[in-house]
Amino acid sequence: MAGLTPAPASADRFDSYVALGDSFAAGQGAGPYLDACFRSTLGYPAVLDAAPKIGLTGNAACSGATTGSVRDSQIPVLSKKVDLVTVTAGGNDLDSIGALAICAVDPGQACTDALAQRAAVLQTALASPGTSPFFQDLLGMLNDIKATAPRADIYVAGYPLLFEPGAGPAADPINGLTQQLNAVIAAAAREADGGRAKVHFVDVSQAFAGHGIGSAQPWIVGPPTLCEASATCGTSVADIFHPTADGYTRGYAASITAALG
Repeated sequence: MAGLTPAPASADRFDSYVALGDSFAAGQGAGPYLDACFRSTLGYPAVLDAAPKIGLTGNAACSGATTGSVRDSQIPVLSKKVDLVTVTAGGNDLDSIGALAICAVDPGQACTDALAQRAAVLQTALASPGTSPFFQDLLGMLNDIKATAPRADIYVAGYPLLFEPGAGPAADPINGLTQQLNAVIAAAAREADGGRAKVHFVDVSQAFAGHGIGSAQPWIVGPPTLCEASATCGTSVADIFHPTADGYTRGYAASITAALG
């Protein structure tokens, strides 16, 4: 599923592109980093900027960002001149990295409990979006983007499945949680769009298929026990469970470019 609504007719050029979101939008995992937000010259905003028809005018993405901090500190950089916005956010609202850290240490009951707690939040968001704080936070963020940059086409990029199936005792449950998270983000994008064909969910999981942790060519930085230090281990523990440069280029940027039409 490349998007929830048809992509707009291919534009000659997007002259004012702004990137928003969390560490996956900033480019963490790819390095080198420009600042404390872990914005990378190899993240997907920079890769998209290299395309002939896209001009990056702002990158406000920051590692650790939640939907709330996107609304408070990133959306204010938008203006009515902006014609393209990308955003990846929502994972930190669930403390997804915290759950992954628990599972890396103890793939047993502690991991099961951490994933179940977050799955319950996502199940509520899908079943009762009107009363789900998580869903409403996502929707509020997207509505704020629409209001601040009314001309913009908005591409909401989801999260990749981190593991190859069966790559470890917690691999499949973690991937299942990511699929649920993407389903909630997609539903929020659909509601924010309201049939206008301006807000598009971009599913990156198909592009990453075959390149999760445990594969022969992973595009995700793995923990030391599951990666080759020379190729797929990050230089910092903070890089673990984030895409590599290949993941941002061939996974994220390629998926968004295809959705742009």
